[in-house]
Amino acid sequence: MIPQEAVRPSLRLHGLVEKQIDIIGGSAFGGHNISGHRAYARAAIEKHPRQREEPEIAFREGEVEYPDHNNTLVISVRIANALVKRVMVDIGSSIVILYFDAFQKLSLIKKDLNPMASALIGFIEDSIYPLGTTTLSITIREEPRSKIVMVTVMAVGLPSAYNVILDRLTLNKLRVVISTYHQTMKFPTRARVGEVRSDP
Repeated sequence: MIPQEAVRPSLRLHGLVEKQIDIIGGSAFGGHNISGHRAYARAAIEKHPRQREEPEIAFREGEVEYPDHNNTLVISVRIANALVKRVMVDIGSSIVILYFDAFQKLSLIKKDLNPMASALIGFIEDSIYPLGTTTLSITIREEPRSKIVMVTVMAVGLPSAYNVILDRLTLNKLRVVISTYHQTMKFPTRARVGEVRSDP
């Protein structure tokens, strides 16, 4: 009989590190020209003055409704003048993705889009060419604990179970702290901490 320990994969380190594997890629979203990348680089290294003290953001065990889950964080947000459901929070995305069905329901037309020459690579198996980009307002939660930002969104002509994918740049602008385990994201506002729970 084989001892139980022998069939378990070992979690101990073996030997020295022989190589390093880094992520290779461009900036998160510095545009498609030299000036855009320079602006992105300046923003990345620019120091901001110390801001006023903000409320503490914390997650507690009692906030978990279903402890044993493996769910994506899906929320509702206001885009322009519409409440949009099925918005996936994706810190791996570098731009807000607006799917074509939601694009049409927002009463947008292709003339509202700025052309985009670059292909979207790594989004699906094949590279795709977006319909274009536009700037829209995104609001999370209601007053008084709400936040609003103007963001660049990329419209794509693909079917999806989601209406929108919310990217990490927007989340950083909103200064959101995310817990997928708690299925919640929290953020500072002038009226203390705002909170958005999963709304699949």
